Amino acid sequence: MAEDSRYSETPRKKFDLVDESDRGAAIVGAALLEDSLVSMLKEKMLLDVMSQKQVKDIFDLSGPLSNFSAKISIAFAFGFIDKATFDDLQIVRKLRNKFAHSSGKLSFDDGEVKSQINNMHCFKLAVQEFPRRFSPSSDGEPDEWKMRADGFIRLNKAAFSIAVKDLSMRIKFSPIIRDLKIHGLPLPEAFTIFKDIYDS
Repeated sequence: MAEDSRYSETPRKKFDLVDESDRGAAIVGAALLEDSLVSMLKEKMLLDVMSQKQVKDIFDLSGPLSNFSAKISIAFAFGFIDKATFDDLQIVRKLRNKFAHSSGKLSFDDGEVKSQINNMHCFKLAVQEFPRRFSPSSDGEPDEWKMRADGFIRLNKAAFSIAVKDLSMRIKFSPIIRDLKIHGLPLPEAFTIFKDIYDS
């Protein structure tokens, strides 16, 4: 049996966002999450009855799901993402807009930006998971995440990068977790990091 591609990505995938400028990280991070929403929404569409052109038209510039905000709202309205994920995506969208439209130098260390990141549900969960996620790798080599967590990148930029990665995983797995709950199936051990979604 072939491995389901939905389960092949691991949470320890390298972050490219930390290599971007702050403006670039905000814009690229939002774009990555928007792509995750598109993939999830397309997965839920009746692709066997819709032509490729019909699907393309839905997401095109003049289509109903042409912008990030619409994709977030539809995913939440149909129960594909939980309220915490919805709220975090709205924060990322607002940060993206703030960075994209700022004429001055804007940084993840600015008070308002830092406050928004610290209020993200995914960031709060990441802080709780920090000891497990940033432990040295099993082969004894320095763990890249650990090195970055030790100060090799600025904390707020790292927090944003972690939040984007976690949100991407939440978007990917929320529909599956929702289906487990609807069918009265227990949450598998591998999915315990998403217990808050299952319990919501």
